Amino acid sequence: MLIVTNPVNIRYFAGVELEAYERFAALIICGAKRAFVVPKLDEGRVPGPVFAYSDGEDPADALRRAAEVCDDREVEVDGSTTLRAWEVIKRALGITAYRIADERINDLRAVKRPEEVERITRAAEIIKKVIAEVYAELSPGVAEREAAASIYLNLIEEGLRPGPILVQFGENTALPHQGPTGRRLREGDVVIIDVTAAYDGYYADITRTFAFRGEPARFREIYEAVSEAQTAAVAAARPGASAGEVDEAARSALRRRGLDRYFVHRTGHGLGLEFHEAPNIAPGESYKLRAGNVFTIEPGVYLQGHFGVRIEDDVVVEGEGARVL
Repeated sequence: MLIVTNPVNIRYFAGVELEAYERFAALIICGAKRAFVVPKLDEGRVPGPVFAYSDGEDPADALRRAAEVCDDREVEVDGSTTLRAWEVIKRALGITAYRIADERINDLRAVKRPEEVERITRAAEIIKKVIAEVYAELSPGVAEREAAASIYLNLIEEGLRPGPILVQFGENTALPHQGPTGRRLREGDVVIIDVTAAYDGYYADITRTFAFRGEPARFREIYEAVSEAQTAAVAAARPGASAGEVDEAARSALRRRGLDRYFVHRTGHGLGLEFHEAPNIAPGESYKLRAGNVFTIEPGVYLQGHFGVRIEDDVVVEGEGARVL
């Protein structure tokens, strides 16, 4: 018996967006059998069988009835189950032994179905369009926050759900996770725009680096090195290769130019219903890539106090290699 309480995992298994906030909600899976436990106010939003409870009633009673659809009494839960939800599960089933199902769930989610790839592809296409449009409108004096707000609004108008948006100018581009500030754009600045957004629930993640009306010393050299590293990583991504091998392909390309010490993060991460999920494209990762894996490839070089360069695209692993979305 698998008890799923994470709204993202519920969306994955049942295709339903369900956020009960502080109330208890769960999807019970036993082979082909499924049942929902939800607050009464969400009863009409999920497919049956549904075991609903009203405010003031103990959701453990509804969960106890729902569990009767299962013959298997061995319990698995997703690892993001809150302590509050776990207390409900314990009251309902009287259990002390259980297994965390994250490895099994993450393994399933890491291999995308064709319709999932299509949604990520659509998100990536729109993000690239928005980045190009907003960059074309930049002018000296605009603040990072103002450009980020413009991107946010454009994504909404295009039908996407925005995730994290990074806009960085000048020396801020050397700080990979620096959020938008009041820093204003000047001619000769390096500009990094990193946009995450979802189409129909599925996230893409794209980063572009520009030199605005002039470029600082070494920019062309660094940009070409990062582009080569990304190309090498894409070429290394194929069924059977390890995630660590893909990371090493990017890292070794920068190492040949003496720049690997400035590459301070992993090469990529999985995409799907969340913008960070399996597989993890990082040093030493043994995960063997399979057709259907979708992840970012985003090498970067960061010269503190000066500028940084990061190029990020999303790829899907197919029969003999990887395709950029």
